[in-house]
Order: sequence, then structure tokens, then C-alpha cells
Amino acid sequence: MSTETPSAPATAAPAGTTGRSRRRAPGVRRELAAFCLTALLTLLVVSAGTIWLSERIARTNALAEAERAAERLGEMLVTPVLTEALAGVPDRWEELDRDVRNRMSDGSVTKMVVWRADGRILYASDPQLIGQVLPPSDELRAAIAGETVSSVDEAPETATGADGALLEVYAPLRVPGEELAFEAYFAYAGIDRQAALLRGEIIPMAIGALVLLQVVQIPIAVSLARRVRRQQAERAALMQRTVEASERERRAIAADVHDGPVQDLAGVSYALSALRGALPEDRQPTVDKLVGAVRHAVQSLRRLMVDIYPPDLSGPGLGAAISDAAEPLRTEGVTVLMDAAPLPDMTPDAAATLYRTAKEALANVAQHAGATHTWITLEGTDLLDSGPAVRLEIADDGVGFPAGGTDRRHEGHLGLSLLRDRIVDLGGTMTLGERSGGGALLTAVVPPSHGQ
Repeated sequence: MSTETPSAPATAAPAGTTGRSRRRAPGVRRELAAFCLTALLTLLVVSAGTIWLSERIARTNALAEAERAAERLGEMLVTPVLTEALAGVPDRWEELDRDVRNRMSDGSVTKMVVWRADGRILYASDPQLIGQVLPPSDELRAAIAGETVSSVDEAPETATGADGALLEVYAPLRVPGEELAFEAYFAYAGIDRQAALLRGEIIPMAIGALVLLQVVQIPIAVSLARRVRRQQAERAALMQRTVEASERERRAIAADVHDGPVQDLAGVSYALSALRGALPEDRQPTVDKLVGAVRHAVQSLRRLMVDIYPPDLSGPGLGAAISDAAEPLRTEGVTVLMDAAPLPDMTPDAAATLYRTAKEALANVAQHAGATHTWITLEGTDLLDSGPAVRLEIADDGVGFPAGGTDRRHEGHLGLSLLRDRIVDLGGTMTLGERSGGGALLTAVVPPSHGQ
């Protein structure tokens, strides 16, 4: 093969990709594993959400219940005795202390405080607090105004020790002649108990429903995955049968052309050459023209045979065959610059696919590009995850790829679209893009021995 040294075209990032990425798509088992992992993560998220929701519901319910309990304590326990104590009835403060201690004995209420509007503590279950004056809080002002408010207080303002988080409730307290506020602290453990009860009710239902759903879905997913795997295998087998049938047809046509018209025309050429000497001298130029025409027809048929069924594509034969496929471009005046490096050993399948890709691309250049230069590069390279490969790059300085795509199967051509599928089945990639400086760029990368 005569190889010219080109000035290699600059390669631009592909404007469109017609193949897959260099990494093969994950298999069915990986997809199933991803499905199961997603289901597991969903269960974990739902569990975490259920725990969070149960805490929120428990807190809301506990605060509401604490508000009702504080209102009842203030109205039924504190107000009657406190009214008499403020009126000066003897022993009523001691009676209030006894009633409050009895109510707090079960541990559900940890502290009670009666406030005046100015922040002075009128009464408290802890005697040390009585008489203290603290800045009125927003909750105290709201209770004085007649509103019951509650919150979870991490650091109660009337704490005397390490009380920890408590449910704090302020409720209005009405005694004759004075507006007061009643504050009660409830143990936070009630929230934990309610949250645990809610979790015990919600989590089994939510998680159980999801587990049941996954139990139903997994067999369906496995069935669908197997169906996809069968379809992929059938598609690959169909592609292989299509290529093999094409090979057989091409081989049969090339053999018929060789054994029929080529031999017949060769015989005619020999007969005319033999007849030339028996003819008058003025008739011999006519015979020479006939012989030339017959030989030209034989050469055309032989080129057609090579196009239909190329010669041996192993080793350096692939570069030579691709160079021969570019001959029509050279005939039309297009400058073809080819760089063919030594290649690794390739399977017949891989070599034939690269040859047909080059032939289809060069046919596109001849028919549609309007180019003056074409660059062909054939060299060894590496795939990211599959080891060595062979890279074919064809670029031109023509009009570039059409907006409607490159699929010409409706015109009777094999088409780059079908060749792309074949390259992908072999574990390779094919990209179409724009050449830097204008024109089209095709790059095909094929492992030399995929699946062997």
C-alpha cells in the first residue's frame, strides 16, 4: 500500500455521539442489584422518616395534653385555695402546698409556679423561688393576656438544678382582683413514651407495606430482567446472522462475477487480441479500442468484486483495503491522506466491521461532503476497560454531517446507523462530530478480539 504522510486533522469534541460510551452498559444482574439496593435505601429512608414523624406527632400531642392538664390544674387545684389564701384565710397556703405535693407525687408534674404580671413569683412548689422577680417572658405575657402557651424548654428559667428538658406550659389564672399566670412543668419522658407507642404502630404498617410491595415487585423485576437479557441475546444473534448472511451473499455474488462475466470478458479480450493479426491494418485500431474497452470492463468488475467481498483484511491487509476503497475519491480529484500504523491481531469480524465502516464513511464523503481533502487514520489504541483496540478515524473538509442524520438504509445502503450497532455489539464505540476547521469527523474504536 502506498501511504502518504498527512498533516493530521485536529480533532474536535464530538458534536453528537452515535455509539455508547467506552464503558459497556451495566448487565442485568447489576441492574437487579441496583433495584434491590434502591428498595433497601427506600426502606431506610421511610424508617427514618417514620421515626422523625412519630417524634413530631408525639411532641405535638404531648404539648396539647400538657396544656389541657395545666388548665385543669390551675382551674381546679390552684385557683380555689389560692383565692382564699390571698383573702387571708388561715392555713390556706399550707393546704395549697399539700395539694400541690400530692399532685406532684406521681412524677408527671415536676414543678408549679404562680406568676404576677410584673414577673414576681407569687407561689411555687419550690419555696426557694417564692418572691423572686424575673423579667417577664413572652409566654408569661401571653398567659396574662388569656392565652395558653406551651413549649419544650431545655433550660427552664425557674430551674434549681439539672432538671433537663421539660414540657413548659403557661396558662391564665383568674383570681378576684388580680390577673395571674400559672406555670407547670411536665416530665419530658412522656414524649418519649408516646413516640415509642407511635413508632410501634406506624413503623410495622409502613415498613410492612413496603416489604410486601418489594416481595411482589422483585419477581416481576427478575422476570423483566430475564426478558431483557433474552431480547439482548436475540438481538445480538440476529445481528450476527444478518452479518453472516450478508457475507455469504457477497461471497456468492463475487464468485459468480468472477467465474462468469470476468472470465467471459477475459476470453473475449484474448480472442480479440488473437484476431488482430488476421485483420487488415486499417481495422486493427478498432480492435485495439475493443480490447481496451473489454479490459476496462474487466477491471471495473474486479473493483466491484473487491467492493462486494474485500480481500484478506488481516494484518496489513485492512489498511490496504481501506486505501483501495478510497480510490473513487482520488479519481474525483479529492486528496486522500492516509496514516496506517501496525495493528494488533484482529478477528475477521472486527476487521470486516472496520472496513465496512470506512467504506460507508468514504461513500458519504464522495456523495455528500463536497470535500477537497480526506484524512484516514488507522492505528492501535486502548479502551478504558477492555485493553487494546483499533481506532479508525476519517475526516474531511467538506460540509459536515447533515442535520437529518446519516442513516441511508432507505436508499439501499447498509448505513452508518447499522454499522454503529455492530461496533457496539463488538464492544467498541463510534462517534460522529465536526472536524476542527470545518467538515465531518468519524471515529470508530473496536477491540481486536471481543468475546474471544
